[in-house]
Amino acid sequence: MIRRLGVIGDLHGEHERLARVLEWFAGQQLDALVCTGDVADGRGCINESCFLLQQANVATVSGNHDRWLLEDRVRHVADAHSIDEVSDDNLAFLKSLPRSRSLETSRGSLLLCHGVADDDLGKVWPGTSRSRVERSDDLDALIDTGRHRFLVNGHLHYRVLIDFHDMLLLNAGTLKGQYSGITIMDFEADVVAAFEVTDAGPPQRVREHPMLGANRHRFRSTADFDGAWEPVTLYRQAI
Repeated sequence: MIRRLGVIGDLHGEHERLARVLEWFAGQQLDALVCTGDVADGRGCINESCFLLQQANVATVSGNHDRWLLEDRVRHVADAHSIDEVSDDNLAFLKSLPRSRSLETSRGSLLLCHGVADDDLGKVWPGTSRSRVERSDDLDALIDTGRHRFLVNGHLHYRVLIDFHDMLLLNAGTLKGQYSGITIMDFEADVVAAFEVTDAGPPQRVREHPMLGANRHRFRSTADFDGAWEPVTLYRQAI
């Protein structure tokens, strides 16, 4: 049973940041670690990234960049890895990654995925004055089942909470780039704590929210998205 969960967003080969994050996580009394995938395509070493995830027993799902690497497609993206540079053991690891997986927490079932469920390109976004609405029939169907109380995903590279009446969605963001970060979900304390990750020093706490905030706007489904949402972000300041 998971009471405290360490969450790593899209990795994109950031093996040096990952190594420091995993070392720091080891002292945080966590019950499990998860990663939202996209291990491939970034400035760092994919073999070292795969090794670190396996060594730390991080529950990881496959992202669209991992699928593209295995299919030897879309290799024109920036910092693309080549399938030829991946060791046989790590190739087997990437092939073994599921599109989604369920975990049991002390507050209910959590679905880990990259996009939405098994769609690694799926997006969910309520819409703001600066960005358009992204609805999802797949997510609405998941909510209707009542099977999962939480969903943790990536793909958008933007750490945020989206509240539904019957589900909390956490987008875990990414370890890549200027706004790199990680998250701890404490199901007993009812807290989601966000940490900034840079190329030097340990992660720094930057934001904390109640996991099930009573005063936040809640949607019944993505059909309720109206483009006037105020994001519940997990950054030091608005970006």
